[in-house]
Amino acid sequence: MVLVLSTVALYVITSFLFRSFSDRRVELGKEFAVSGQQALRQGDAEQAVHDLRLSLSYAPDVMGNRLLLAEALAQAHHPDQANGYFLGLLDEQPADGFLNLQLARLARQRNDSQAALDYYRAAAVGNWNADSLDRRFNAQLELAEYLIDLGDLPSARAELLIAAADAPEDASVKTALGKDFERASDPTDALKLYQTAIKLDPEKSDALFNAGRVAYETGDYSTAIRLLSLARRTGSRATLGEKEANEAEHLLENSRRIQELTLSSNMPSQTRVEHILRALPIAQARFESCSAQKAAQLPSALQNLEGNWSDAETIAKHRSSLDDAAQQQNLVSLIFETEQVTAQFCGAPSGDDLLLLQLANSPGEGQ
Repeated sequence: MVLVLSTVALYVITSFLFRSFSDRRVELGKEFAVSGQQALRQGDAEQAVHDLRLSLSYAPDVMGNRLLLAEALAQAHHPDQANGYFLGLLDEQPADGFLNLQLARLARQRNDSQAALDYYRAAAVGNWNADSLDRRFNAQLELAEYLIDLGDLPSARAELLIAAADAPEDASVKTALGKDFERASDPTDALKLYQTAIKLDPEKSDALFNAGRVAYETGDYSTAIRLLSLARRTGSRATLGEKEANEAEHLLENSRRIQELTLSSNMPSQTRVEHILRALPIAQARFESCSAQKAAQLPSALQNLEGNWSDAETIAKHRSSLDDAAQQQNLVSLIFETEQVTAQFCGAPSGDDLLLLQLANSPGEGQ
């Protein structure tokens, strides 16, 4: 009986001590997990790593703490260790969007572009616990921006089109997407995104400015004038930015002047004649200035222009001869050729000569 009672007493005491010890381990695990989370929120990643490691030593099966430790390791610049933790978690949840996204970013850090792309694509179609549409969109957008950084613009444009289809109806998001399309050398889709942003928020000055700038760069000067005028009216230097405000003024002024100088055959004949007569003295002065600079050894291209300018002076003196479409086209060709040749031999022009050169290099202008 004494032995039995002693055994029972020892069992009770041992069970009590074991439960007390187990409860204490659980409490310590929770305490260190909380302190690790706080350190992570405060930006002290190293302290977070320390506390979360201790937490996992007491409670190794808590997946949330394993995930937090992986994030802390990444923030504390321990990419290899972070990668190992994320891979271990991914083995258990291979379709998890967040885990794939973190692994994509770590692959970027070690310049493993193929692995980064694979993980990004998995993240874009992966499972997300909350706000899945927004998170997939952000992963898709990050993938597209990475492709731009890699210089793979065709693939970037394809991913951006997917992202644009899933983008929330928000003016700021559409504007940011437009900028990415520009970086991917797709001004047409960039302009569409900016215009969508303007429809969502007609007074969004940065969208108006960017849309006007793209319209200017693609040669749609009427649209550029309308959008840049609206950007100036709705925005201020505080909201638009000093640099952008100055650029908007410059592009607006250039757009208006280009409309005065345009030599397109689509305009009425008499209007085109007026524009030709306005542009002729500008181009002729540029030719004469360039020829004077190169007088010691005049290039053959400038010599060829010299005779054409003599003929042009004769034609311009007889206004009636300018009614002929062929004569108009000859003068337009001379103006444009002059601006292109003088830019080649005498450096980049400025003022109206720069605008005429811009028109000369625009597809379809003057045809």
